[in-house]
Amino acid sequence: MSRVKVFDRDGLSQTQRDRDLWFKVDETLLNEEKRILFLKRKEAIDLYVNNEKSLKEIFSCTGIDRRNLIRLYNRCISFDENGLPWGYRALIPGKNIKKYELDPLSKKSNESRKTGEFNLLLDKYPQIRDEIDDLFFGRKKKLTEPVMKPKYIHKKFVDRCKEAGISRSSYPFNTDTLGYRALCRYLENLRDIHFGKAASRFGHDAEQKAKNSGIGQQNYPQNITPYQKVEFDGHRIDGIFVIKVKTLEGDDAVLTLDRLWLLSFTDRATRNVIGRPHICLNKEYNASDVMIAAKKAIIPFKKKNLTIDGLSYQPTGGYPSEQFPEIEWAVWDVIYFDNAKSHLAQMVRERLSNLIGCTTCIGAVDRPMRRSFIERFHNTFTSSSIQRMANTTGSHPKDPRRKDPEKMAIRYEITFEHLEEIVDVVISNYNGTPHGALFYNSPLEALEQRLKKGMKPRLLNESKRTEFLFTQVEQPRTIRGSISSGKRPYIEYMGVEYRNELLVKSAHLIGTKVNVHINVDDLRTIRVFLPDGSEFGELVAAGKWSLTPHTLQIRKAINLLKKNKLIHFTQWDDPIFVYHEYLIAKETEKKKGSGNRIAKVQQVIRQAEEESNSPNQNKLLAQEHKNLAELDKARELQEKIQAQKTSTSTKRYKTITY
Repeated sequence: MSRVKVFDRDGLSQTQRDRDLWFKVDETLLNEEKRILFLKRKEAIDLYVNNEKSLKEIFSCTGIDRRNLIRLYNRCISFDENGLPWGYRALIPGKNIKKYELDPLSKKSNESRKTGEFNLLLDKYPQIRDEIDDLFFGRKKKLTEPVMKPKYIHKKFVDRCKEAGISRSSYPFNTDTLGYRALCRYLENLRDIHFGKAASRFGHDAEQKAKNSGIGQQNYPQNITPYQKVEFDGHRIDGIFVIKVKTLEGDDAVLTLDRLWLLSFTDRATRNVIGRPHICLNKEYNASDVMIAAKKAIIPFKKKNLTIDGLSYQPTGGYPSEQFPEIEWAVWDVIYFDNAKSHLAQMVRERLSNLIGCTTCIGAVDRPMRRSFIERFHNTFTSSSIQRMANTTGSHPKDPRRKDPEKMAIRYEITFEHLEEIVDVVISNYNGTPHGALFYNSPLEALEQRLKKGMKPRLLNESKRTEFLFTQVEQPRTIRGSISSGKRPYIEYMGVEYRNELLVKSAHLIGTKVNVHINVDDLRTIRVFLPDGSEFGELVAAGKWSLTPHTLQIRKAINLLKKNKLIHFTQWDDPIFVYHEYLIAKETEKKKGSGNRIAKVQQVIRQAEEESNSPNQNKLLAQEHKNLAELDKARELQEKIQAQKTSTSTKRYKTITY
């Protein structure tokens, strides 16, 4: 074969022809003998392709004859297992570029060696190959052992060989291990080729990372502007905590809580945790909890009065809105979270779009690595705080750090209030701790530098800076009432009537359909808008429902218990305290989750006392409380008069005995 015919062969791709695209070889890693031979081969190939010398001249210069030269060139343009030309790699002395295949008809075959017999057997019996692959990847539908060890796969392999009618004198029965070592090598090769599938043998986390990360080009544009992109997620707190309550008998009691949720926002650019995280007491956090967490992330931060001895905020730490007053009420442009149902709720998407004005980026199902910053923060937070406490549940049931967490929580009285303080301080200090990804600047230092460069985030419009709007939902309602029966106009929501002084004088609005804005985090008041869009004002819940703040979830629970006749209250009773007493009484029966519900009621009451409401709402509630106080006095006076009448009647008709 002439040199021109080889070089100009039809069908050669550009990667085969162009030596600049060939993989190079670092000849310094070869020993002296192999390096000299490799350089001679490389020189011969270069001279051959450049058409600088004849074949005889190439032989005189390099010692490579025509036949060997053509063989080496064909090796260079052949493809490896990845579909790329071998190039100069094929010139390395002793380099095997072709997979070994046994030729049973060859005269050079050695009967004492069984190299290649296993692959030859699988080629002859493809059903055995399929059986091995299915067992290794756990693909058989009736397979009771999803992760089968090689020794058990080998047993199945031997059984299938017997079923195929392979004689006792043939492979694998003519070997000492019945082909076990060859099978192990085959499984290892199968594992390396099918990395994603094989990772499932090592658990869901390994499979998840293998299939969803490290694939393709990961050079995403780097985000450096603060608050441009944030991540949100919920994390189960790995610890058991308690609450202290007063029983109906007046005794103190300590109740354990089910595991809680930590909901937080993280800034991608600076790694700061934005605002105070929300600790959710529900079994699963819902849309209201998401928006409460968003509210805490946006409103200016205020430090807690710490009650734990020795616990303190680090001077270098803090929260962004606390350290930099110019970014109080800062909001983000894009939010990343997963496909949890609470994230997809209409309330969440509507509030994020209309109130905050951000774009929602829903991540793929079961791919936490797409929100790596919030996931990494949660791991850091847990390992540096909760998992170091005596009441930790550990990262798994067999974690050595897990030592009867419920007993430890009760013994040391590690309360929910303690958890709130710990979370506040740990995350505040985290924001002031040097971060490797920020070249050992702390998140707050990185934020300070970006702000000095003019990278200031967008601020929430002043007209929207009310806490009511974050947990607001809108529903149509009809104004009810009847002049014939003397029922003044009212609006009913969740079994409770709402009125104000203006509505009770507006009988002409009876039957009118209005739009009601409801704060699901505090149902004491609602806001009404007429059909033309004009605001009618705030209405107050009737009776004792206006006394104690309560959420939509608590209202639903009370209504359900009342419907089932498990609790009863009159117009003189506060439903929230009746519900609280009911939960404490049921705790003696050890109902699962009752401790969390009690803590939820206490948390709502405590937070409402700490947080300020709108001036108009305060005025309406104060007036309603005044009316209720006057009614209570009138009721007490009526009861006193009735008691006096009863006492007088008893004396008048007292029986005289002799």
